[in-house]
Amino acid sequence: MGYILYRDRTKPSETDQEMWDSPLNSYLREHQMGRAGTICGVSEMIRHVEAIAAMWWQYTSPAQATLGAIRFVNGGIVGPSLTPLIDTPELFTAVAVEGLRSWRTLLAADTGRRALYGDDHADLLLPGFDFGEHLFEQQGAHSIFIDGTRRTVPAGTVVAMLVIDRVPIWSPPGHFGLRGFYDTKSRVSTTDYFRQADAVQQGWKKAVDAASPQERPTNA
Repeated sequence: MGYILYRDRTKPSETDQEMWDSPLNSYLREHQMGRAGTICGVSEMIRHVEAIAAMWWQYTSPAQATLGAIRFVNGGIVGPSLTPLIDTPELFTAVAVEGLRSWRTLLAADTGRRALYGDDHADLLLPGFDFGEHLFEQQGAHSIFIDGTRRTVPAGTVVAMLVIDRVPIWSPPGHFGLRGFYDTKSRVSTTDYFRQADAVQQGWKKAVDAASPQERPTNA
């Protein structure tokens, strides 16, 4: 397997060996991930996100991230869900993890899947995630932040991104388990796209509401 190596932007003189041995690149090799992302069960995804979401801010390109955001790519006619801008790596991690936990709880309640695949059926589903970045090439006036404020983001600001995709494909309960184009065990749920999107968004909100004073964004 080939590996993408990510450079730590806090270490401008980092050597190739230091880059190879860095915490992020070491973690990706240890878990046989060729990039900062993979296709896996939701419980495994939570563990990966907990481990590397905060450190990802140091490895974005072309510079270290100073803000974060999370994008959940919904299925069907439901448009993508996107968090407002997040101020700290710690809150970025907490929001991402709580959204995934809420999503998994909903998926686990799918009685059709449980009847076929047992109590651990939710982790047989295989969505995907990828860390990336977004560069504000121009000044972003009146950008919405997770504390509800609107602020101007300077040009050149790098945003650490987490994108979650390959959401389970919805099947009406009466059709679940019938032969189709997709592998039912890993790709299909009777949980509709609207409920999946809502569960993730409720998890995001829960994380913000529960943030400690040190993590909670301050109005600016």
